[in-house]
Amino acid sequence: MSRLVTTRPFSEERPQLTGPQEAAVAKLTYAAGQPDAITLLCGPAGVGKTTVLRVIATDGLPLGHSVRLLRWADRDANGVDLAAGRGQVAAREDAAAPDVLLVDDAHRAVAHELVDFVERCRRQHDGIAIVLAGEGRLLSLMAGDARLEQSVRLRATLPPFTLAESRQLLSSALPAGGDEADRENVIRTIHEIAGGVPAISVRLAEMAAMLATADPHRHLTPDDVETIHRRLSMTAA
Repeated sequence: MSRLVTTRPFSEERPQLTGPQEAAVAKLTYAAGQPDAITLLCGPAGVGKTTVLRVIATDGLPLGHSVRLLRWADRDANGVDLAAGRGQVAAREDAAAPDVLLVDDAHRAVAHELVDFVERCRRQHDGIAIVLAGEGRLLSLMAGDARLEQSVRLRATLPPFTLAESRQLLSSALPAGGDEADRENVIRTIHEIAGGVPAISVRLAEMAAMLATADPHRHLTPDDVETIHRRLSMTAA
């Protein structure tokens, strides 16, 4: 059976991963190759869980393994989304079933929904391996059912970025120029404000780059980042 992906709303080019993300891909790929395995990928919002799942879906599994990637909100009420598009359910019993199911945002489930979902997947597709990704609440959901928790073969966690990882991430996002020490202080400030969460770091860096572009003679400072952060916080409020 050739590898299949239900939807591909993302680039086929493999993104550059951090060490922890590469380790998560390796662990989950190994565990996903085991029939009936349930594996977990946990971490705070914005640390790259979706990126890891996409890498596994596109080139992480050996040839001969079919895979589906979907978000919890897009799941089929009967267990697995067998259709090509969101909200469409394949009624044929012989519809292609994946060997591996990758479920993002699984922490949004209600406890009994998660249990029912896994049981239905297993009833419909013998030997299916399931990877559940989500924030920390996912661990509590799994612990709420002994059978489900005992089925977990492996847990992988993505921590926030280190300063070195944030520096690598932001090096190309921020405009060149200015004193190297000032640039390092800007990166450090972004990292500290974002708490090492790359999604937040990138957003702050993009806003800072827009500010610098508007005034080419102005070099970014930590105060600029603080101002941007305050404005974003006021807008969110």
